[in-house]
Amino acid sequence: MNTTIIIGAGASGLLCGHELAKTGENVIILEQSNKSGRKILASGNGRCNLSNTDLQMKYYNTDDWRIAAIINNFDAKKYFEKIGVLVRQNGKLLYPRSNQSLTVKNALMNNYNNVALIENCEALKITKQGKGYVVTTTLGDYYGDNIVIATGSPASLLSGKNNYDLVKQLGLKITKLYPSLVQLKTKPAYRSLKGVRVKCVAHLYVDKQLIESQEGEVLFSENGLSGICIMQLSRLLPHYQGIKEISLDLMPDYDQKELADLLQKRRQDFNDYYLAGIFNDKLAKVLENVANLKDWRFLIKDTYGIEKAQVISGGVSLEEVNENLEVNKYPNIYLTGELLDVDGDCGGYNLHFAFASGYHVAKTIINGKEGLDATNK
Repeated sequence: MNTTIIIGAGASGLLCGHELAKTGENVIILEQSNKSGRKILASGNGRCNLSNTDLQMKYYNTDDWRIAAIINNFDAKKYFEKIGVLVRQNGKLLYPRSNQSLTVKNALMNNYNNVALIENCEALKITKQGKGYVVTTTLGDYYGDNIVIATGSPASLLSGKNNYDLVKQLGLKITKLYPSLVQLKTKPAYRSLKGVRVKCVAHLYVDKQLIESQEGEVLFSENGLSGICIMQLSRLLPHYQGIKEISLDLMPDYDQKELADLLQKRRQDFNDYYLAGIFNDKLAKVLENVANLKDWRFLIKDTYGIEKAQVISGGVSLEEVNENLEVNKYPNIYLTGELLDVDGDCGGYNLHFAFASGYHVAKTIINGKEGLDATNK
């Protein structure tokens, strides 16, 4: 019987292990931290946004046909309900009905009786030996016929700090890494508004050209702007050079004339209360000195670093793997999840790819290397 070593007990690693365990395959999972599934537990503010019902590739950074097939061949709702997690839908977003990320982690590990899950064990090196590989770790050497590298990325530091060390040793190409889905540092920034939220439309401009708009909630932070729509726009920043600005339209339901008429009437009727009756009281005080509520401009100075990002833009180049996510140079070594140069919008896209890639690799190992059709069996 073959042995598969999975390096990393995150979303893709745990799901891959779950599928392999069903077949009685010998499975060893090596996790460098003291807690498996940390990103699962953190996802969706502890509720675990499993996936999204709209999986068009425009929400990802790649249109690679292999990645598209892996993403669309995995039905997250069907899969998790099959392993005991009742799934609810909120708009296009999928969550466990329990509203608890731990439900997902526990379901994935429910059949781990014969899986060797070893925490506080950092993989240091992979060496070819016979038909398989030896993984040298801080706790000793382990031999595997198949190796799945599922070490994630350093985003939020939830998957550790040495995520790319093994693939670098293997000589694999890593594209430039940027923080993605991350808060912005802006000028101006309002410490007095820290924690205040407002629903609006956020526009990204580069050199005064409109790039993209997002509608949703903006969260003010001590040094700038956050919130889902700001994080969505942050994904675009590495791809543009020039002066980058965020414009907030705080009254998207009104055109300029309608807004001017509304504010004039409210000044007459309510005096100093004219803004406080529309906005959070702290925000209203700041807005007294803002000239245009439909075009409140913020210069983007920088983003927060990788350690504050939800995901990383960049990773191991897709040129390094085949359609089974097997490394071209090293037969039976597979890469999954955020380690690869695949990232998506907020809304379950990144977790979906992590699960889908772990599932795809597991099915490839189980069924043999029959290409993408193997995942449908």
